[in-house]
Amino acid sequence: MGNDLSCPVCDAPLQEAGTTSRCLLCEGAWVAEEALVAILEQRASTLVELPWEARQDKPRPCAECKAEMQTVNLGSVALDRCEQHGVWFDMNELTQLLKQVKRFKTADHVEPEEHRESLLHRLAKLFASG
Repeated sequence: MGNDLSCPVCDAPLQEAGTTSRCLLCEGAWVAEEALVAILEQRASTLVELPWEARQDKPRPCAECKAEMQTVNLGSVALDRCEQHGVWFDMNELTQLLKQVKRFKTADHVEPEEHRESLLHRLAKLFASG
């Protein structure tokens, strides 16, 4: 992040605030996507997957490169996303997203029963022959 970021809503300079950059005027937040994943994984205490869903809305400029961002939904929160640089959260949207974090947990990494049994069988044969 740097001091050259500007708010996609009111074009004010963004102020660094931990892992986010904030607009002091509209109280929005700019978050790099990697930082967003880390925040959500910490909150969920597990790996998360972000199921971005495209939506139709007026695009806003990226806080960093100024290109038009994608308008997307993540859970029930409408966001603006630049794939290269980050995600824009209007006031309170990050809080709303954190309340939905359980929706983004990756599928449980439980192997199907038959796969586990065949794996255990192969391991038993491997160690028995040694």
